[in-house]
Amino acid sequence: MNPAEYERMYRYEDHYWWFVSRRELVDSLVSHLQLPPRPTIVDVGCGTGATSALLQRHGTVIGVDISPLALSWSRKRGLANLLLASAERLPIARESVDVIIATDILEHLDDDIAVLCEFHRVLKPGGFVVVTVPAYRILWSEHDLALMHRRRYVAGVLAKRARLAGFGVDRLTYALFFLFPLALIMRLLKRKPPPHKEPEAQLPPLPGWLNRFLIRFQRIETSLLHRFNFPWGVSVVAVLRKPC
Repeated sequence: MNPAEYERMYRYEDHYWWFVSRRELVDSLVSHLQLPPRPTIVDVGCGTGATSALLQRHGTVIGVDISPLALSWSRKRGLANLLLASAERLPIARESVDVIIATDILEHLDDDIAVLCEFHRVLKPGGFVVVTVPAYRILWSEHDLALMHRRRYVAGVLAKRARLAGFGVDRLTYALFFLFPLALIMRLLKRKPPPHKEPEAQLPPLPGWLNRFLIRFQRIETSLLHRFNFPWGVSVVAVLRKPC
């Protein structure tokens, strides 16, 4: 990810609807897992640490990121259990982790199956991976360039790669279902940055009332997601389980 994006992320993560909604979705999915008391949770690609901070209410959280800059921002949040490492080579013992969180990580990596195999290695039998990835190549835009994405997914491709790595798929759905038409229009209008300008993640400033409305709106969708699988959306969401 472009270094400037880490500072933007840190400034936006606590209040901007996109980050708040994704974090609350992940937290909700973890809340519905059958976990032991005080589970060990590894947040791979923890970035500036807002998700790791929230997940501490469930258990012991270890944040992992390949960027020293990202970890420096995580420390500003008071997080201490941080590891500088790549997702492909986690410095974590085999079968020692209860849950892995991988929010918008796989799309950055050359070999996503190898990373899923590494997750499989460190998870305990019966352990879970909560995954989000960006959906649909048609949504590719300046946003993906700024965040250095390599690909976008459809649900079936993510499920196939998870099974190749040895996982069962407990949940597979899209998210941001209702906002998909708006996202499509915005991304089509921002395919490429203007000439001589660095790509920038698309986080348009919003009036406070609209930002609060979108957060509440997405909370409704998150509650529905536990009852229904959505047929399309801006993100793909999966809960994977390592067989016992």
